[in-house]
Amino acid sequence: MRTNRKLDVLIVSARIENTETLLRHLEKLLINIFIASTIEQAIDVSSCNPLDVIFCDESLSDGSYRPLLEIVIATDKTISFVVTLSTGEWDEYLEAMRLGATDVLRCPLNSIDVEVVMTRAGRDGETGRLNLIA
Repeated sequence: MRTNRKLDVLIVSARIENTETLLRHLEKLLINIFIASTIEQAIDVSSCNPLDVIFCDESLSDGSYRPLLEIVIATDKTISFVVTLSTGEWDEYLEAMRLGATDVLRCPLNSIDVEVVMTRAGRDGETGRLNLIA
């Protein structure tokens, strides 16, 4: 049950515009936000913090989202893992979903898409109520 608890969100992006867009869409929600610009940093953050949602670019300077997604699936399948695609390649979308991503969003990010992801993550397991808006 997630009542009275802020959601913990990790943004993994080396692209400033993606990070800023996500921050703008998430700023009104009752959440804790962590930011990493590499997969290595994201692994460090995720190993020290219980996360609810991870937004991760399809590729970063030290590799793709795949190793992080594998760790998330192996350790906690309740984390929503969202791949953000800048290429818009259909094959990459299908691959991310096949590997276990819960959502794939195409850049530039749309506020409604981000809200849908956060609404799913914020649902209270028993009552279906949301605990996101401050």
